[in-house]
Amino acid sequence: MRPCFRPPLKKICFFCILIPLFMIDLAANATESEWMQVKWVADGDTIILNDGRHVRYIGIDTPEIDHQKQHSEPMAEFARSTNQQLVQGWRLRMVYDEEPTDRYGRTLAYVYRSDGLFVNAELIKRGCAHVLYQWPNTSKAQLLLSYQHEAMKTGLGIWQHVEKNEKPNLPYRGNRSSKRFHSHDCPMGKRMTKKNQIWFNNQWVAFWAGYSPARECIKFP
Repeated sequence: MRPCFRPPLKKICFFCILIPLFMIDLAANATESEWMQVKWVADGDTIILNDGRHVRYIGIDTPEIDHQKQHSEPMAEFARSTNQQLVQGWRLRMVYDEEPTDRYGRTLAYVYRSDGLFVNAELIKRGCAHVLYQWPNTSKAQLLLSYQHEAMKTGLGIWQHVEKNEKPNLPYRGNRSSKRFHSHDCPMGKRMTKKNQIWFNNQWVAFWAGYSPARECIKFP
C-alpha cells in the first residue's frame, strides 16, 4: 500500500494578513471623522472650515442671526459668541452620522475639540441651543436631550424665555415622526395624520420631551 501523500504545509504570513485588515480599519475611520480648523463662525450652530466647507452641527438648533432682511432672534448673538469662544483657534474633529450633508450642501457633524470637549453638547449645556431631532442623524439624540434637561432645570440662556407654567388657551400639536410641535391652529400641523399627533399642554413640556418648535408657526425664543 502506498503511503498517503500529504503536501507540505505552507507557512502562513500573519503579517501579510494583518496589514490589509489594518488598512481597512484606517480607511473606515477616515470616513467617520477628520481633524480641521475654523476659519469663521457663522452663527451658534454653523462654522466655516479652513477648506471652505460650511459645517452644520448635528442635533442642535440655535437662534437665527439676521439674514435676508430678517432681524436676529433673541440670544442669537449670545449663541454665536459662545460658539466662537468654544471653537476659535482649536483643532476640531468632525464626526459624522448617517448623512454627510444637508439639503443646502452643508457638512453635518458632531464637533469635538482636541481636548475632548463635545461642542454640540456644550452649547446645549450653556443654554445656547435646544435639541433638534433630524432623522436619520440621531445617534446622539438621547445624550443631547439629557444635557438639555440639565439646562432647562437651571434656566440657563434660552430657557429664560420659556414659561414652565405656561397655560395657553389651546394645547400644542406635536408630530411623533418629525418631533416638531406646532401651534394649535397651524395649517402645517393640521395636515399631519392623527396617528402621528401628540398633544402638549405647553412649550416647556414639548421641549422636555425632545420636540422642537415648528418655524412655520412658532418663534423661539
